[in-house]
Amino acid sequence: MTQMEQPASGFHGRSAIVIGGSRGLGRAVALALARDGARVLAVGRTPRPLAELRSIAAARELSIETARADALKPARVRALLRRAGGRAAAPDMLVHAAGDYWEGPLSRLTRERWDALVASNLTSALVAIREALPGMRRRRYGRILLFGVAGGDTPRAAGRAHAYRAVKVALLGLARSVAHEEAANGITVNVILPGIIATPGTPRRWAGAARRIPAGRLGTPHEVARAALFLLAEESGYVTGAALHVSGGYLL
Repeated sequence: MTQMEQPASGFHGRSAIVIGGSRGLGRAVALALARDGARVLAVGRTPRPLAELRSIAAARELSIETARADALKPARVRALLRRAGGRAAAPDMLVHAAGDYWEGPLSRLTRERWDALVASNLTSALVAIREALPGMRRRRYGRILLFGVAGGDTPRAAGRAHAYRAVKVALLGLARSVAHEEAANGITVNVILPGIIATPGTPRRWAGAARRIPAGRLGTPHEVARAALFLLAEESGYVTGAALHVSGGYLL
């Protein structure tokens, strides 16, 4: 059987860490990976969502562990990567789905708010990538997935969300730079650009945004998770530096 004819193997035997995996899109990806056979460590900052995820995983008999941690601390991230990877120094897959959101007029964008957005969306991703790469290089295999924002592959105006979009544009630049450097090591780095997705944390005022979306509706976490599985699959090793819109045509 040729390589092209070989069936997809799913994620059995693979390990993953999902930073920001206790809620929202990160939770959806963690559950999807575990459902397809991966061992998953979901990392979050608050106890209640982590407890909810543990209950869901137990009810569905999924291999998901949880950990509460500050993803900005390299030593803590390094320990979690070792835990997720088992005997390896890092897991096969790193998913970074963390990141705070803020919008408002420029006059209210304080230095503290700016620094917090950069730290949670960009710096924490950099910390995780830097700590995961040595183990992935030794194994000559790795899948890294980050989360940007719809339209984030083209600089554009973003009234009230200017800081958030600026940080997500920078995240895509970081991802593509690392993808370029690590391609020869069997490591891929890709970014999902989600549009307006209906999650428990979606602001109510966005419910009427469907009329501005070509698909005519909001997206679902399941649809984002399916895109994530494609980019994380072993068979997607020739896809790197990609920015995949999951947005129903919004902001194309």
